[in-house]
Amino acid sequence: MSDTPHFDSAQLNLALEQRAAGRDYHEYFIPGSIKLLLATASKTKLDKMAIGNPNMFRYRFGFTATTSVRSKVIDFQTKYDLLDNEIRWLKRAGHLRVTRQELIIDTSRLMPMYGWFQVTLVSLVCAAAILQLAGLETAIPWKRDLFQMGLGVIWFAIAAMLIKMFVNPWRTLKQAGVLNAMTKPL
Repeated sequence: MSDTPHFDSAQLNLALEQRAAGRDYHEYFIPGSIKLLLATASKTKLDKMAIGNPNMFRYRFGFTATTSVRSKVIDFQTKYDLLDNEIRWLKRAGHLRVTRQELIIDTSRLMPMYGWFQVTLVSLVCAAAILQLAGLETAIPWKRDLFQMGLGVIWFAIAAMLIKMFVNPWRTLKQAGVLNAMTKPL
């Protein structure tokens, strides 16, 4: 027989991620991807990680910022109960402007007006093209109809993108109550 002790178990200590589920059974969570971490971690834990880790912040919100601005974005999100996706779209639409030291919320009404103007312009152009195609007597009917439906689908896709980009972020600000607050740097 051998005098060296033999151990059948290994223990890992992963700080707060470890849970003693039973006598000889330890359970721990190590996410395999950032998406799994974002889907399973609590908001408070994600907030702490996003403030301290610029890569986590970029994965979560879609843009980079300094440490002071990251904490301001988290405070803004918490104050108005916004989702990560809403913060991402507010930044894309230009309602959130990030400088080196501050976060500026732009609540201008011009952005949704500009969006509706573009939707109207695209609608007029597509409607004129569809009506012009309807007047063609020499075209084969099924090809003409297929082309008209294609133009209709293209119009719908462009209009949906413009509304999502220009109108919905302003609606998000309005529903969250940001428009009633002061429009000053946080």
